[in-house]
Order: sequence, then structure tokens, then C-alpha cells
Amino acid sequence: MEGILSTADFIVFFGILFGVMALGLWASRKDGGTAEDYYLAGKDVPWWAVAGSIFGSNVSANHMVGMMAVGFGAGFVISHLEITAIAGLLLLCYFFLPVYRKLHIYTLSDYLHRRFDERSRVAYALIMVTIIVLVMMLPAFYLGSRAVNILLVDKSEILQAQYASQMENIGKISSGSSGVSNTNKTEAQRQVVTTWEKYGPIYLAKKNGGLTELNYNAVYQELYPEATPPPFEEVKKQRATLEADWAKLKRVEVDRKLYIWGILIMALVTGAYTIVGGLRAVIVTDVIQSALILIGMLVVAWCTFNHNLIGSWSMMVAFDQDRLKEIVAGRDLMHLYKPSNDPSHPWTGMLSGVLILHFYYWGANQFIVQRALAARSLKEARTGIITAGFVKLLIPFISIGTGIAAYYLFQQLMPGVQLAGDTAFPMLMREVVAPLAVPGLVGLVAAGLIGAILSSVDSMMNSAATLITFDGYKRFVNPEASDEKLVRLGKIIIGILVLGSAILTIVVFDPNTEQPFIEYVLKNQAKLVSGLVAAFIMGMLWGRSTPTAGFVSIITGVVVAYASPYFYSFFVSGDGPMAKEIGLRFGKSLNAFHAVFVAFLFAVAANVITSLATQQDDEKSKYTWVGLKIMRPTDLQHFGMKLLGTALIFALLGVLMTGNIISPMGAGVLGAIWTFMMFLDSLFKVVLAAAAKGRAYSFLREDLFWAGLLASCAVFMMYYFA
Repeated sequence: MEGILSTADFIVFFGILFGVMALGLWASRKDGGTAEDYYLAGKDVPWWAVAGSIFGSNVSANHMVGMMAVGFGAGFVISHLEITAIAGLLLLCYFFLPVYRKLHIYTLSDYLHRRFDERSRVAYALIMVTIIVLVMMLPAFYLGSRAVNILLVDKSEILQAQYASQMENIGKISSGSSGVSNTNKTEAQRQVVTTWEKYGPIYLAKKNGGLTELNYNAVYQELYPEATPPPFEEVKKQRATLEADWAKLKRVEVDRKLYIWGILIMALVTGAYTIVGGLRAVIVTDVIQSALILIGMLVVAWCTFNHNLIGSWSMMVAFDQDRLKEIVAGRDLMHLYKPSNDPSHPWTGMLSGVLILHFYYWGANQFIVQRALAARSLKEARTGIITAGFVKLLIPFISIGTGIAAYYLFQQLMPGVQLAGDTAFPMLMREVVAPLAVPGLVGLVAAGLIGAILSSVDSMMNSAATLITFDGYKRFVNPEASDEKLVRLGKIIIGILVLGSAILTIVVFDPNTEQPFIEYVLKNQAKLVSGLVAAFIMGMLWGRSTPTAGFVSIITGVVVAYASPYFYSFFVSGDGPMAKEIGLRFGKSLNAFHAVFVAFLFAVAANVITSLATQQDDEKSKYTWVGLKIMRPTDLQHFGMKLLGTALIFALLGVLMTGNIISPMGAGVLGAIWTFMMFLDSLFKVVLAAAAKGRAYSFLREDLFWAGLLASCAVFMMYYFA
């Protein structure tokens, strides 16, 4: 087998893989054996470890492979998922996290129990475990094993796929077989020609308006004038088999046995140190794996943009704008915004539903927030979260941008070859990293990919075990369980989860599918979380929200998310002027991101209506921002006014930019300045308070300064790349 992993690459790859496992096991020696040690790392995690763990948990294989895949297929528009994530990070820093830490909770469902009731707690736990295990862990195993195994694919199979596509192109434009049968062929190429002789006439007949006996015979005689066509009825019977054979030849396929072994090895490594070491081992390994992730992504990005067929970011932009169509046709992949009726990424959905997903992912997601709960202090947690945010803003360039560059690169290197988006990363490894011939470099980048998976899977397993242990076992089975029992049960649960997830991945997911799996994650996760976001926000914001209202909002969000696409399709299929107008503006089917926002609005409305119809619990109403004395009513009013003013300014800048009155650069600079000004008033309050106490004060030591800078960078990108 002529793959691209050399002996040095295998040594580096497996050395890092098992080195990470050993590091995690070593870190577990500091575990004191208490539940707090196992599930929250003793609440002694420094800011840099919080940053590394949050970044590593978030930037998984979905980013190294999945985001690159969507960049390959859809373009820069998917960068919304990275840029607008800053809003979710800051929501966690300054609104949600102070509540969680003040209440000293292990699980976020514990907050819902205190603020609402048992029903909300159980609903949250069930939804989160479902998301973690079925929506997040399975694709992580799939992506990692598939990507690494593509590196092991024999080079002749790559050439075979390229040759098959070239044969098909010849068949489309040539009525003869010259250039086909007389070519000097490898064994792989001969297989392609043999299959084309069977399939080519069927393919061309279909292109000519459908397969009939008349056009089948005519096309066959044009291709092979001296041959007698096989009987038409026999060809019709074999058509499905022949088409499948031809489609298979044009793809780069993964060996299923190696795919299974890849999943099992990942499950073994990540399960070993997570079971033994708990969250402390998870965080220590996440920091190392985050460094590997960044190194791997930067190496692939640098090699791609420095390839002589790409040259630079500006050259890629020139390709995209079709200024170099004599080389490759542009596809308009370099813009953040698509029409509101775009079926996949409408700008209205990216600025509404995606924000709701971020509020869930960063503010109400157990496996992310658990890292911040483990920090030494609120300030260290905030510093770590903000640091992770700055690193996250690199993803649009080193992952999504690299995926776009890969599209234009392979259009030139392999014209006509059908590459699934999920193969962009490993194919770049073959075409731009391996040719550098640096011993061990491919193994290092592959280790970064596996590190991305392990750093996400270990976090998911630990958080799922925390939820099941505290919200299931301790709450309903054994309320008096000792720390020893809770830790032992957590280890058993992690073992079951990792084994079950590995088996499900093997059974459910085809390693040779062409669906980008980041889309799978987003679509399935989106249907479950709108109601959770509504419950958390209404619970912290509005003291009048009642226990029943919290549960109703969670259920309403799920029901509406699943039902709204059907109601929408039924509505826009009508003949009324409103139905036609809405269908024209937002499409004939409800986009998934629009559905998230609609579900959130219904969940909030359900919370308000139910609260007004049910009895308020004065004791539970204390668990709000005001009730916990985290904010004063005047603080909330002031923030609301700033938020409204900022939305109006951003909208005005958008109108001026789309009207070509100001440039995207100008709008970005003005938006960034305004954003930073919104943080300055809070900074000045801190300065005045320090001065009143006679203390010297530096902006650079205040997390609000860096939060404002982070938000300003994100806002600039939202306009500049419009």
C-alpha cells in the first residue's frame, strides 16, 4: 500500500497518541478522590488551562475536517459560526457564569432545578446526554478515523479516481474512443476503461434525455463503431450495478476494516485517561492537544496558501471573483452573507438562529461550561474564555479559508475528480504537506487531528457522566451516596459511553458517505436547544417566570423546532399574497437556522404566557441576576439601552455598506470603534472605583478591556468580509 505515512510519521503519530494517554494518566495522580476533584478538577484550574481546554473541547475534528469541508463546499459564509461565537462567549463570561459559580453547582441542570423544578432538570439532562452521545461523540469518531484512513489509501486509487473522471469528460465531449483505448495505462486505469466500456453508453444516453433503446444503440455505435452493442434489456437490468461501479471508481474510498480499527484505538486511548483521571486529566491533555490542533491547522494552511497554484490569500480571492477564469472558474465562496432565501446559509438565519445556538453552546452547554466552573476564580475563568475567543477567530482563516483554497487547488490538480468535502483535509495532507518530505511532519499533523477528536470526546464523556451521576443516580437512586461511590459510578458510565459510542459509530456511519458531517451536527443539535436557551435566559432575567413555565418553554422549543418546517411548507404552498411573499423572501422550505429562531421565540412566548397563568414561587424567583445581587435593575436597564443602540448602529452601517455609501473596511472600522466604546463605560467605572480606594489601575489587567477588544475584532470581520 503506497500511502503517505512514512515510518517516521507512524512513530511520531503513535508516539504522540500514547504520550497523551500517558500524560492524562500521570495527571490523575493529583486526584484527591473526591467528587469535586474528579468532576471539577478541585476547582483549581488556572486561566491558561481553561483557555486550552475550552478551545480544545470546541475546536474538534468538526473544525479541522468538518469546517474545512463546508468551506470547500459552501465557502466563507460558514465563518459566522466562528465569528458570532464571540457573543456566546461574552454571554457566558458576564451573565451566565457569575450565576453558576455563585451557586457552586456541578451541573447546569442543577440551576434549572433551583430556579424552576425537577421537570426542567430532568429535561435538560436528557437533552444534553442525547446531544453529547448521539450528536457530538459519534461524528467525532467518524471524522477522525475516516480522515486518518484516507492518508493510508493507496496512491493508485487516487490516480484511478482522477482517470475515471477524465474518461467521463472524454465521453461527454468526444463521440469516439480515441485517447482512451490507446493510452498507456496502469492496472487501475485499465479497470477504469473496462468499466467505462460497460457504463459509458448508458451515461451518455441518460445525458441525451433518458435511456431508451434508440439512443442507447446510437450512442454505443458512436463510441464503438466496430462492436456489437449488448442486448438493451440486459443492459437495463445491469444498469444500477454498472452505475454504482462507475460512481465507486470516481471516489476515493476508505477501507472499512481500517476505519473500524481507527475508531477502536481512539476509544481506547481517550477512555483510558478520562476514566482514571477525571476532569483534571481531561484539562491537562486538552492543553497539549490544543497546541497540536493549532500546529496541525497552521501547517496545512501555510502549505496550501503557498502552493504555486494558489500563491496567496489574494490569489484565492482573484479565483473566487472569476478574474482568472482561464485557469479555474470562480464560485463566489468568499463572502459572509447569502440571500435570505438561500436554502442553507441565509443571512437572516446566520444573524438570528446561529446566535441562539451560540447562546446554548457557550452559556448552557454542560461540557463547555464545566471547564469554566473548574477555574480557580471568576476572573481566571473569564480570562481563559476570552483567550480562547481570540484563538477561535483564527478558524475562519486557517480552516474555512483553507477549505476554499483546497477547492480551487483541486480544480487545477484533479480536474473532474469528485471529492467529498470531508476529504479536503486528508487530500491536502497528500498534495501539499507530504511533498515537503519533512520526516514526521505528516504524522505530527495527523496527531493534531486525533488530538482534536480526543480533546472533544474526553470532555463530552466527562460531562455526560457528570449529568448521569448527579442528575440521575444521586438525585433519584442514592441521595446520600458518598464521593467514593459517585466517582466509581462516573468511571463506569464513561466506560459504557465510550464503548457504546464507538460501536454505534461503526454500525451507523458509512466511512464513504459524501455528506459534510458538520451539517449533521448542526441540524440535529439545533432542534433540541432553543427551549433550553429560553429557559435559562428567562429564568435569570425575569423573577416572575414560574416553575411550570420553565419546563413548558423547554418542551415548546423542541416541539416547534421539529414541527415548524412542516407548517411553514404548508403555509407558503398557499395562493395568498402573504404566502407568496414569504416564500419568495425566505424560500419554499424553512431553513434550519430560521427554525431555531422561530422555536426560541415560541419558547419565550410560552414561558411568558404560562408564567402569567400560574403561581409565582417567591423563593425560586431569587435565582435571577437581580435576586442573586449579580446586577442591579438599573444595570440591566443600562445594558438593554446599550444593546438596542448597538443594534441600530449596526443596522445603519449595514444599510450604508450595501448602498455603497461606505466600504466594508469603513463599516468594519466604525462598527469596531462603537463596540469598544460600549465596553469603555464599564471600564471607567472600575477605574473610578479603584481610584476611590487609592489603588493604581491598569486597563491591560482588566478582562473587560480584552473582552471589548475581542468583540471589536469580531464586529470588524462581520463587515469587512461581507
